[in-house]
Amino acid sequence: MNKPRIIAIDDEAEFIDMLKNYFAPRGYDIEVALRGASGIELVKDKKPDVVLMDLKMPGIDGDEVLKLLKSMQPSSKIIFITAYDDGGKTKERLLKTGAYACFDKPLSSLRELEETILRAANE
Repeated sequence: MNKPRIIAIDDEAEFIDMLKNYFAPRGYDIEVALRGASGIELVKDKKPDVVLMDLKMPGIDGDEVLKLLKSMQPSSKIIFITAYDDGGKTKERLLKTGAYACFDKPLSSLRELEETILRAANE
C-alpha cells in the first residue's frame, strides 16, 4: 500500500520540523508550509490525501483554510493539531464543518497521529 501524501500547515517551524523528521524517514511524502496561504497553494499543486493543520496562524487561520480546502480539494482529509482549548467547543465545530480529527498540542503520540492519518487516507 502506498503511504498517503501529507501536507502540514503550521506557523511553528519546530513543530513542522518534528513532523517532517518523523514522517519522511518512514516513507511518507510530506510537504510543509508555515502560513495558511502557502499551504493552500501546496494543496492545489500536490492534491494531498491528508492535511495536518494548526488552527491559530497569522494571516489566514485554520478555519478559513478548512473552508477553502473543503471546496477545492474535498477528498483531502483535514486533521487539526492545535494548542487552542476552549473546553472542546472549537473541536466540535471543526469536526462538524469537515475536519476529520483534532489533536491537542503538544502531541502525546506521533504514532497515534500516524494511525489516524492512515485511517483517514483509506476511507
